[in-house]
Amino acid sequence: MCKVSYLALGLVLCVAINNDVLGKRHGHAVKNNGGKIVGGYNDTIQNVPYIVYLLVLMGTDYYQCGGSIISSRYILTAAHCLTGVSRVYVRAGSDDSESGGKMSSTSVYRQHPQYNPATSDYDVAVVRLTRPLTLDGTTMKAVTLPEAGQEVPAGTELFVSGWGDTTENGQTSRYLMSVKIPTVSTADCRQAYGQNAITERMICAGVPEGGKDSCQGDSGGPAVNDATGLQVGVVSFGTGCARPGIPGVYTNVSSVRGWIKRNTGV
Repeated sequence: MCKVSYLALGLVLCVAINNDVLGKRHGHAVKNNGGKIVGGYNDTIQNVPYIVYLLVLMGTDYYQCGGSIISSRYILTAAHCLTGVSRVYVRAGSDDSESGGKMSSTSVYRQHPQYNPATSDYDVAVVRLTRPLTLDGTTMKAVTLPEAGQEVPAGTELFVSGWGDTTENGQTSRYLMSVKIPTVSTADCRQAYGQNAITERMICAGVPEGGKDSCQGDSGGPAVNDATGLQVGVVSFGTGCARPGIPGVYTNVSSVRGWIKRNTGV
């Protein structure tokens, strides 16, 4: 485990950040330690101003996830990132997970009531910030969400960012990384995971040869349609990281759009 000192609200926190929440790759399937963008490149916060780094307190341990700004008050993330969590620290406006930007703290969050930790269905949650962010449009900006029921066709290029591992069982990244990966059809995704494992609340993305993927530590982060700029997915789960023939799985934002609207006004 890697211990890193964080300055949050005037307190120095010594935290272990090698594991994603619950010590799992995105949500279920394997017991990997570690996680960041695989096959990607270093990026800047100016290019991904809607992304935030989440440090969550579960018991006496701290874990990392990603999230996205959907308004000055609300952060969108994965439900599995917040299971059993008592406190959420949010760093916005920085591509450095350890410094810069705006660090805030909250204990107010809501997971989708139908979230199923065994299947990762409805893997979505929102965090309410105690104080609103100052969205400057350069390093902090709200991402736009799709309309309810909007489909994501196979072959749609997703832009995915985070601070997870670059290899399976690797180390977390201090600096933001991004990757572009195409979505695959639900039928093809079910070939990899099983007929009942992929629901209407999920979309999948990956390349047949592997080598590009989100990974552990990226959970809860945004998957944005590269052509439209809409956040169509939330990093959820997968078997391993960037394995050939096994795409990553993302919560389909349009399928839970009504719930997000009711709980955030966005």
